[in-house]
Amino acid sequence: MKILRRYFLKEFIKFLFIFLLAFTAISIVAEFFDKASEFYSHDTPVLIVVQYLLLQAPGVMLYALPFAILFSTLIIIGIASKWREIIIIKASGGSTKKLFTNLLLLGVGFTLLSLVLGETVVPDLTRKAVWIRRVKILKESPKIIYRKEALWLKGPDNSLIRIDSFIADENKVLKTSIFNFTDSFGLEKRIEADEAVWTNGAWELKNVKVFDFANNSTKKYKTLISTVIEEPRIFREEMKKPEEMNFAELYTYYKRLEKAGFKNLKYVVRLYEKLSYPAINFIMMLLGLSLALHSRWGGGIKAAGFGVVVSIIYWLLYSTAISLGNIGILPAWLAPWICPVIFGLTGGIMYWNIKD
Repeated sequence: MKILRRYFLKEFIKFLFIFLLAFTAISIVAEFFDKASEFYSHDTPVLIVVQYLLLQAPGVMLYALPFAILFSTLIIIGIASKWREIIIIKASGGSTKKLFTNLLLLGVGFTLLSLVLGETVVPDLTRKAVWIRRVKILKESPKIIYRKEALWLKGPDNSLIRIDSFIADENKVLKTSIFNFTDSFGLEKRIEADEAVWTNGAWELKNVKVFDFANNSTKKYKTLISTVIEEPRIFREEMKKPEEMNFAELYTYYKRLEKAGFKNLKYVVRLYEKLSYPAINFIMMLLGLSLALHSRWGGGIKAAGFGVVVSIIYWLLYSTAISLGNIGILPAWLAPWICPVIFGLTGGIMYWNIKD
């Protein structure tokens, strides 16, 4: 059995590498053609283009891993069934469940690896890729600087602006501070507002305090119009996206919004998704083994085609559940987990009923 286990494990790793390489190559080529106009119009050096595309690869591999696992499992067992190897193993008294136990353990390992990489390497590389595109390809200067629990940017009048959070759905910023300086860089005026809303091409500050240090006075306003803060588009483009943050960063950002009285369901769903998605690796391994050991279709193209069908069904249901969670029809904690649980239970029941 040890020899057979090593043999199937070696075949599995071989096909897994092939599928991951294929998925990644297709994605990178698609990304290249999608951004080709940017590369050409900005006369981007080849090395910068290659660096940008390679930084995308780990994230692609992480998302493609569950489906590469499914395809690889179906292929190796499908081929073994086609050549009657599974029948021979059973006829000699071998147990298919015990034979492929190492693949289930490998599925657990891939789940843990995916979780670790998704919280460490992938967000960092994604941020670097975004930075390279904006700074080295599009030749844009970063306008927002991130500091702990705040965003800092420079106004068109050389003022310094501190913003606690940006609510994209409402074009609103929270806890805004605007610092105006003299020509000798002395603090001349400070404006504090509880929030600001984008209205008619300008920001309407609310519950405002203006500290005028030049005249040694303080004034309060219910509302005040300001044009020194960049329009909302700059925040959407330059603020970190959920895929650029790990769980802790996203959780901290969400808590800041919640503390301010805003609950963004998309961020909550994304938080649970960061925990649920790695589990799909084990589920796809379990499902692949269950389907392959029950299937009489044979191997090769048929097994791969079956994997494509299962992947499409899973992805459609998963995407639908996430969308329903984002708009509040499904609970935020349930949306990312409903498909993994359903497919996991299905695979578990099928695996339990496999006859050795």
